[in-house]
This record gives sequence, structure tokens and C-alpha cells, in this order.
Amino acid sequence: MAEPEVSLPDPLQQGDGPLVSVVVPTYDDSEYLSPALESIAAQTHGNIELVVVDSSGVPWLRDLATCVDGFTYLFQEPQGLAAARNRGLDAATGELVAFLDADDRWLPEKLERQLAAITAGADVVYSDVYLVEDEEKRRQSALPVENPETHHIDFLYEGGVPMPTVLARRECFRAERFDEHLPVAEDRHLWARLFARYRPARVAAPLACYTRREGSLSSDLELMYETELRVIANLADRLPAVAAHRDALERKAQYKYGKRLLRAGNHRNARRELRRAVAAGERDPRALALLVLAHAPTGHARLLELLEWLQEYRR
Repeated sequence: MAEPEVSLPDPLQQGDGPLVSVVVPTYDDSEYLSPALESIAAQTHGNIELVVVDSSGVPWLRDLATCVDGFTYLFQEPQGLAAARNRGLDAATGELVAFLDADDRWLPEKLERQLAAITAGADVVYSDVYLVEDEEKRRQSALPVENPETHHIDFLYEGGVPMPTVLARRECFRAERFDEHLPVAEDRHLWARLFARYRPARVAAPLACYTRREGSLSSDLELMYETELRVIANLADRLPAVAAHRDALERKAQYKYGKRLLRAGNHRNARRELRRAVAAGERDPRALALLVLAHAPTGHARLLELLEWLQEYRR
């Protein structure tokens, strides 16, 4: 494979304001990496430290780091995304930390707009996102912050915090790290803990592009569901407020599993999981609507798309 052409300034730390460390893990996906790195370098906020944790041993990436001041290259044997991100956190020296995966991108004003929220008193900031799937791009709204004190509970019910949009004070990660025992959903597990301890904020504009690819760990639907139940159980043990919601959160996880099965075309199992969630007491109107949709003879994909559009419009 030919070495990609990557245009990065030297040095990366050219502007004023706080230093932002950007942690980028890569493993067998370096062919997507060039636009991601360039989107970091193209930020309107110019004071950036780039920390790439490479678990494939990519020569051109290691060589590039030697040519760019502010670019830290780390090799780590494959141990999973959580371990790679934690290694990046260990190496980060910035006042703030952000995350970007190899196949995602930032819009140029991403950091600048989020730093305004940090200045206003937030500790963890995220934003809306453009979801890119099958060469199509659509806006996906992030979860509004209605009550900072209970935001971690709202987040566990609704999700809506895209990984590539998160920016947080580095001090938030002194006690809280990605759980390296989780094969997926390690970000969801960490965000809930951060929201329980620190002040969240949302920028209601898409500031990143998040790519959903077939073959990723997040596309393993059964693994996602089983891990989400582990996350709920673990957080219920850690946080008393979560323990009070455990049964309801488990029903919600089953509903979301059914929704993912329906999107994947597994209609029979989708109907089974949605029926179980509703029978167990799930009364979210979306679950009931999906159960009806799953029994439609045809057109599931189009009906699901319409339902998601209506939900996005209401948010």
C-alpha cells in the first residue's frame, strides 16, 4: 500500500489559548487516517497536541511524527480501544483532552466552539454530529442537558453523546478511565461516570462526522447488547442513583437491541426482543411504535428511517 499524503503544519502548537491533547487510536485502519489527522490540524483553535496510539506498527505514521512538533507517536501491542485511549491519556499534557478515531472527522470550528462552553464553566462538552453510513450523511442531534445533576441518568436512558465530539478537562481523567475489560461501549461507561461527577454541556450544532462501518465491533449486535447489560450492572454497583433505575435501563437496552436487529433486517428476532421489552414493562412510545413496525409485512427499513426522522425532528 502506498504511503498516504498527509499535510500537517509544523509545529501543531501555533495558536493561543489552552493546549488541547487529541488522542487518536489506530489499529488496522490507517488507510482512513489521513483526513482525520488533517481535520485536527485544520482547527480554528491552533494550540493542539496530537497523540496517536498505533497498534499496527505503521511506518509512515511513525516517520510523520518525527517531522511534526507536537505530534507524539506511541506504539502499543493490540489490547483494545480502551487500552489505547488510556495510553493516550497517560501521554497527554494538554489542559483539555479530545478524542478522534481514524475514520471520523472534525469540522474546523469544533474545538473553538466547545472551548467557549469550557470557559463558561463546563467540564465535559459534546455536540451534535453528522452520521456517515453507506456514503450517506445525515445530522444526528446529541442529548440536551436539561438537568446537570441527573444528566448521567438521562444519558443512560437516551445515549446521544458521539465519541468524536467529546472534549473534557484533563483533570476529569485522573480518577476515571476507560474500562479495559469492556470489548465495546467503553465510551458509554466512561461518559456516564464523568457526567455523574462533572458538569456537562452540549453544543447544539454538528461539529464532527462519525462513520458507521460494517465489520466494526459496534456492528456485533449481540456483543453490544450483552456488554450494555454489563455496563448497567457495573454502574448500578458504583452509583446509587443508577441502581434505582437498573430494571428500567435493562428494559431500555432490550428495546435498543430490538431496534438494532430491525435495522439489520433480522425481523423475527427484532419482534421477539421488542415483545419481551414491552412485556417486561417498557412503555416508551418508541418501543411500542417499533413493535408495530416490526410486524409490518414489508418496508421495515423505510418505516424505521421515517420514525428516526420524526424523533430527530422533535429533538
